[in-house]
Amino acid sequence: MDNQDHLHGSIVVNIFRCSNLLERIGRKLAAEVGLTSVHQWFILSALSDGDLSLRQLGKNTLVTKQNMTGMIERLKQGQFVKTYECQDDRRITLVSLTEKGKQALQHLDRFGITNNEASFEHIKLEELSSFNKCLQQLIDNMNDDH
Repeated sequence: MDNQDHLHGSIVVNIFRCSNLLERIGRKLAAEVGLTSVHQWFILSALSDGDLSLRQLGKNTLVTKQNMTGMIERLKQGQFVKTYECQDDRRITLVSLTEKGKQALQHLDRFGITNNEASFEHIKLEELSSFNKCLQQLIDNMNDDH
């Protein structure tokens, strides 16, 4: 195994480690507002800019249609979101945030900002920008839909 292979392997392991830490922190924050998973937080966040179809939500969050349907049902039961048929095409189901969903997202954003500030404290802005571009490229490379 050469140095490049070793570096790739090390990056993957570190991403998994970071993912585990983020999941642990995110699960705790999500539970504070009544959500049962970090994925539900992702969905609320994706809806913060406006209503989306189930398909758009799945694409934005990289969640399968089957899993998305179940998560939306649980979010509806918790009164975080509501669904309705698209007026132009009744086959399309749109999802929107309820007032409870907006309040939950505001709470999560407040506490998320505090955690993010501490996590990124010693990293320069240009390093973060470069890192973000690298992560996006990695996601694009791994995603089957590209």
